[in-house]
Amino acid sequence: MHKLLFSLLLSFAPFGAAAGPNTYACKILQIVEMSDDGRIVEHQGMWRSTLGETFTVNRNNGEMIGLPFGTDSWRGGVKILNRGGDGNSYKAIVLSGGPNVSAKYIHIAEYKDGFEKPFWGNGGDAVIFSGVCH
Repeated sequence: MHKLLFSLLLSFAPFGAAAGPNTYACKILQIVEMSDDGRIVEHQGMWRSTLGETFTVNRNNGEMIGLPFGTDSWRGGVKILNRGGDGNSYKAIVLSGGPNVSAKYIHIAEYKDGFEKPFWGNGGDAVIFSGVCH
């Protein structure tokens, strides 16, 4: 009985709590893109409506919910490159699958002090999003 209770308690223990939260809520504060002449300029296209919007990132499995980073329809899978912490950033890549593969990348400065962690990422094309996660 004691072994069962101990096992149950261990299953709810917050492993890795020192590395940061298991889920980030991120707010988009800026959207830029590469212009035809190679400069980074303010984005004026279809993603402009996501300015100020939020999305979530699960640090354990890489799942992202919300535009422009949602992973639900990207069949190529999520690859967590680094979970962050100990001086490292959280990094993940998402692939679309299929014969013409698209990729999304996100970088969250997990190691930064404080509640807010800056992020940047691309949503599958030449548009770059940045903001803060907590």
